[in-house]
Amino acid sequence: MGTDFKIKICGIKDLSTLELCRDLGVDFVGLNFSPKSPRGINRNVAEEILSIRHLPGFPKLVFLFFENSTEEILSLTKELNPDLIQLIRGDRFLTNEIWESFTNQNRLLPAIRIQSPVVSDEELEPKSSLVILDSFQKGLGGGSGHVFPWEFVTNVKRPYLLAGGITPNNVQLALNTLKPYGIDVASGVETDGKKDSNKIKELVQNVRNI
Repeated sequence: MGTDFKIKICGIKDLSTLELCRDLGVDFVGLNFSPKSPRGINRNVAEEILSIRHLPGFPKLVFLFFENSTEEILSLTKELNPDLIQLIRGDRFLTNEIWESFTNQNRLLPAIRIQSPVVSDEELEPKSSLVILDSFQKGLGGGSGHVFPWEFVTNVKRPYLLAGGITPNNVQLALNTLKPYGIDVASGVETDGKKDSNKIKELVQNVRNI
């Protein structure tokens, strides 16, 4: 199936997009519950689109939270049981207790917004097996479509998903330049704020054809 680079499509809001990701063999799918995000969904939408979760080949399921209450995070993760929980370093609503709890469960997928060169992998949540490296935009947990300077992470050796402005047009350059574990894409496969099936197909094809 081509390369081993992993693909995460985040901010899915409808069943047809989720079905497409499964059909294309996307590795991770993200549902966003942040009240700050235009991709934010509620419990009812999540339950509806996760009706296909039982099907073979369903991707690993990631729930993203940013400026959600602790009660909401714990409730949604307990009831809907995602594989991974994506929390944003620097989220002012997060407690150390919830961060450590998901870390100890091996379910935390920490997202770190890069603003300066990374000197050591020890800066990047070494207790988690995988991290997301994203661009920083004040007040946003991600999905801004902005690219951070890739030279900031050229020394990173640990597995990470590269986020921040990845599109079908630049994904091959990003992967060839940095050789990350994979990529995490939200706005880069959207048109007018909605997931675009053609862009998702193009992105996956470009990754697999490296």
